Amino acid sequence: MQERLIKDSALDWTIVRPGLLTNGRRTGRYKVLKEPSQWRNGTIARADVADFLVEQIEDRSYFGKTPVLVY
Repeated sequence: MQERLIKDSALDWTIVRPGLLTNGRRTGRYKVLKEPSQWRNGTIARADVADFLVEQIEDRSYFGKTPVLVY
């Protein structure tokens, strides 16, 4: 229901679905899985999730999408 509210809103949005979060360092070498057929479980450091989110401020390639982030 939360995602539906966001998707139906007039907001610019990207819903990021990280794998299992770890406390590791930022690597910048994570995978962005765009299509549901690609989605899988995995891990990712919180720092790499933050890296992706900050990049999305200017890069609109995932606008209106729900990517999964893993290594």
